[in-house]
Amino acid sequence: MKITLNAFLILCMSTLVSNAFASLPDPIDPKVSVNFSFDQRIAHTRQLYAQLKEATSAERLAYFQKSIEAIKKLTPEERLVLSEKFKVQWKKLSDEQKKEIKQEARNYINSLPETERKEIRKRREKMLEFMSPEERKHWP
Repeated sequence: MKITLNAFLILCMSTLVSNAFASLPDPIDPKVSVNFSFDQRIAHTRQLYAQLKEATSAERLAYFQKSIEAIKKLTPEERLVLSEKFKVQWKKLSDEQKKEIKQEARNYINSLPETERKEIRKRREKMLEFMSPEERKHWP
C-alpha cells in the first residue's frame, strides 16, 4: 500500500512539473497566421516573446523546431502561396508598422543570453546560404 501511494504521489508530482514546464503554446498553423491583421500579429508576437523569455533555452529550441516542422508539413505549392501572401502583407505595412515589428524582434533577441544569440546567428547564416541573391536582398 505504501509503495502504491508513493508511486501515485511521484506520478502526480511529475505530471504537475511537466505541465509547469509546458507553458509554451504550440506554434500557430502558418495557414492561420497568414490571415492575421497587423494588430493580431503584433499582439501574438508580443505574447509569444514574453512566454519565450520565461522559457528555458531547451524549451525555446523545441518551440522553434516545432514551428519549422509545421512549415515542412506544407507542400511546396502551399509554402510558395503563403510566402507570397506574407510578402504582399509586408509591402502593405506602413514604415512605422515595419519598424515596430523589427523593434519587437530586436528586443526579443537582445533579451536572450549571448550563447543563444550566437546560435541564432549561425542558424540564420546557414539559412541564408540556401537563398537566392534576390531573396537575400530582403533579409537585413
